[in-house]
Amino acid sequence: MRTRTVVMALAIALIASSCAANRGDQLADELSERLEGVDGIERVEVGGNNVLPFAGDASGTIVLEDGISTARAAEIAAILEPYVSGESPDYELMLGIDRVDLQVSPSEESNASGLRLLDEVRQRTDLSSATIAYGAGSQACVVAAKASADAVTAYDGLVSLRAATPGCERAGVLVTHGKDQSVTDAPDYWEHVDTLPEAVSISKPIVSLREIRDRLDVVSYAIRPGSLVLGMSRGEDVVAADELARKTPGQRVSVSGGKINAWSRDVPAAQLVLDLAALSSVGSVSSDVRGLQIGGVDVNDVVAIHQQAAQDPEAAGLSRISISGTVAGDERYQIAGPPDVVAERVAAAPRLAAYAPFALADDVLSVHVAIDEVSDMVEVIKPLAGFGRLVTVRDDQGREVTFRSAGDKIEVSEAERREEVRPLLDAISRAWTG
Repeated sequence: MRTRTVVMALAIALIASSCAANRGDQLADELSERLEGVDGIERVEVGGNNVLPFAGDASGTIVLEDGISTARAAEIAAILEPYVSGESPDYELMLGIDRVDLQVSPSEESNASGLRLLDEVRQRTDLSSATIAYGAGSQACVVAAKASADAVTAYDGLVSLRAATPGCERAGVLVTHGKDQSVTDAPDYWEHVDTLPEAVSISKPIVSLREIRDRLDVVSYAIRPGSLVLGMSRGEDVVAADELARKTPGQRVSVSGGKINAWSRDVPAAQLVLDLAALSSVGSVSSDVRGLQIGGVDVNDVVAIHQQAAQDPEAAGLSRISISGTVAGDERYQIAGPPDVVAERVAAAPRLAAYAPFALADDVLSVHVAIDEVSDMVEVIKPLAGFGRLVTVRDDQGREVTFRSAGDKIEVSEAERREEVRPLLDAISRAWTG
């Protein structure tokens, strides 16, 4: 009888504490109840984050009615200020007005500054949305916005608004337009607006961009402090754009266009990149600290393309060469490695083409084979595998095995000895040891 009583008491206690166990949800519900019926609030979009049992927080947006006055918005912000106060606040809240969100601060002064800026920002017709928050270690406002047209023009307007708003004169602005235009005056490109450091001048790369756009067709750009990344509509404009951008000292420049990716005169083998881009048999080319990357090459052209690259004097400074493309216009392949070994791998490409998609790069060799052609495939790949290379084989019935080459035998882990792949694994093992 006593045991039954204890069990029932525990059950009752657990039921009573079930809400507290999901503390984040409980916090969200408490705030929603508090704001129910408050004039000026259209809806509450707050959810709980149940990090651990009996531990959590809540976050979300309090969406205010369109056209709400700044004074009424400030009154609602005052209701929310206690919820976001403290060193580890239980809530992270935004006020949403029209197309603009404002991070709620525990400081009445900061909220007043943010609301003044918000009132100006929401009147701009060149923005589709914006977020106003606070920089790390500072109460200064920061703005992240999506432009409905040119990002540079929208950026200039936001900087002017920020400078004219007391309490929001410093920190950063980020403006994007689609996936291809971005402008930010933060020292580092940022993803979390609440940790954005203070802004620095980006007037130099903006001046460069404007001059280049006056002369050439720019399709994409990314401006950061001391950096200008450009995408041109034509590969022929890459060098000209680079030269124009370098007229402004002290900025890093990277230009792409046509077949050329991320080029500047400072990249390894810069002229070789331009020469390869001029070839009709090359689809794309780039060079950086990882080496030379050549893409879009038909497997029938891979030997000739590699020879042209390897014989160029600039190739001596390359750490790696990678060539990729298609086999018979359909299956993919990749060959890569240090310059002193990639030639051997390239020479094997015509034979490996029968087992596409294939990859022979670094410490990995992978092929695709019909089950009745395993013996011929092993004859081709065994010399390339050497000793210790990881090999992956996939057959035409969807089975896949991975093993390590060990001279005249293969090493297979227990995890790879599954019953469903045994026919493929046995065929490879017989051919390898035979």
